[in-house]
Amino acid sequence: MKSLITVCIVGVVLALLENNTKKKGIKRGQKKFTIRTPRSYFIFGAVEAGVMGGLLIWGELTDQLTLPIILGVIFAASPGLLLMILPIAGMWEVQVDGDNIEAIKLFVFKKHFLFSEITHCKETRGGWKVYVNGKRKKAFFVDRMMEGANLFLKRIEKTNIPIEEMKRDKD
Repeated sequence: MKSLITVCIVGVVLALLENNTKKKGIKRGQKKFTIRTPRSYFIFGAVEAGVMGGLLIWGELTDQLTLPIILGVIFAASPGLLLMILPIAGMWEVQVDGDNIEAIKLFVFKKHFLFSEITHCKETRGGWKVYVNGKRKKAFFVDRMMEGANLFLKRIEKTNIPIEEMKRDKD
């Protein structure tokens, strides 16, 4: 019964956080926008975590729960929980406001940049690594699947910032 209560509480808390993310919204425009993980990921994560929670409840009701099974279900549920957490505002996002860029990770790790400081971008399979002031270490990463990534790419192209193409293997 403890598993059922835990699954319900976690689900309600994550649903409230996701609802809070919807209220904040993502501003659209060439000058002011937010790049964030799509909210649809929350649904995929909720389904996967729900299935794993259901397995825990079934195991408890049939008295088949052992420590290896519990650890296996928790390990299997972790991708779903991550998908539920990523769309929350402030978890992993890049906010562009005019020339100011703020890259936020885990609510507290914030880096501030200026759009005019961007020297170049490198295209990867998943998105673009952005470099500022000629530093060798990337400043931040923009994933192709994130909402607002296309606005960022348009802005990069508009300001004529070079994008190094990904090298493709020849057949």
